[in-house]
Amino acid sequence: MLYIPSQFALPFEHNGKRYCFNNLTKQCIEGSVPVAAKAGEGFDELIKAQFLVPADKDECAYYNQISSLMRVYSRKKGIRGYTILPTLGCNARCVYCYEEGMQQVTMTPEIVEQAIRFILDTHQGDRVKLSWFGGEPLLCPNIIDRICEGMRDAGLEYKSSMISNGSLITPEIIGKMGGDWKLTHIQVSMDGAEADYIPRKHYYNYQDQYRKVMEAVSAMSAAGISVTVRCNVDEQNWGRIPQYLQDLSVGVANKEKVSVYFAPLNAVRMSENDLALWTKLRDLRPLVEGAGFRFRPFLGLGTAFRTFHCMADAGSVVVAPDGSLYPCEHCPPGSRLGDIWHGVTDEAARREFCRVDRTREKCKTCSFLPDCTSFAACPVQDTHCREVHEMMAIDALRRMVDRQESEIGGEDGPIC
Repeated sequence: MLYIPSQFALPFEHNGKRYCFNNLTKQCIEGSVPVAAKAGEGFDELIKAQFLVPADKDECAYYNQISSLMRVYSRKKGIRGYTILPTLGCNARCVYCYEEGMQQVTMTPEIVEQAIRFILDTHQGDRVKLSWFGGEPLLCPNIIDRICEGMRDAGLEYKSSMISNGSLITPEIIGKMGGDWKLTHIQVSMDGAEADYIPRKHYYNYQDQYRKVMEAVSAMSAAGISVTVRCNVDEQNWGRIPQYLQDLSVGVANKEKVSVYFAPLNAVRMSENDLALWTKLRDLRPLVEGAGFRFRPFLGLGTAFRTFHCMADAGSVVVAPDGSLYPCEHCPPGSRLGDIWHGVTDEAARREFCRVDRTREKCKTCSFLPDCTSFAACPVQDTHCREVHEMMAIDALRRMVDRQESEIGGEDGPIC
């Protein structure tokens, strides 16, 4: 039988040495994989480790079979997490907002009470995970108060996270976060230096939110809350990113629990010019770390097999302000699965959305299929996703090699 390199085998070089990483098995070896081999020719270990596979093997189908089997054993009944949108209203009008044009509905008291009952009736396990989203969820702290109170009254353990623009955070809100809301992490969105932040956020009433948000980030970090600052970028605000990081370094006094990452706007990700910007983002690490923050890459390298890839895939639901249920916050209105009065009434639609055997054509031969979503219904798409994943993966692998060699003193042998 003829064996050839697996489609999941990613060769790379570093410090004059050759390596190969298997993105399915998550093994990395020092050395090269031959372009062709047969059993008994000295490459049996590479065959056993699936760096070499039969020439006629359908590796996409093989991966989908493994993934499906893992889901059967891992998926549990009930819902694991709830992304709750107290309102679609917002005090900003971000120029890139994908919710533009949607009716700015806010949960009524009746919907809030039914949402509590729905969570209590459908949750799986002893602890529930709540994620606050919007709109701007901090326009409605009373709704968050009430839902958390409903969890406590029922004796249900919970923890929460939030995505916010950060402009409405006050000492009182931080007290709620660390107290009744049991908030462990928050993502705060910004848009670069002040000259870009003001027109892009487009607040109804701008009152130096640029610096107020940074002060809030510092205060949350000091309170023990993990903060991720997300900066949305394109070519128009890229040139002022160094100024933004300088401002952020000065404005955030307590940096201990703060990480920073940069995300290309969706319009850029779906354009033909996305790769150049992704390359610039990869090279931001020294600048971010020099400003005193942890650098968090937007696309990381998976070091373990991913059974589930996103909230929709893992059994979470989005609870909209009108009580409708959706598979994820990026899904269009047509993906509605049910509501909080009747539960998930279209389970077939959920299963259809997350079918792992319906892989996009361009993804079937991709090395990074195990780290990406395997179902074609996902609305998020990138033009040069394969090239971007490879660039980010090799950058991460090289840093892993450096770290491993420093720990073992440069000894020969497998890296991981």
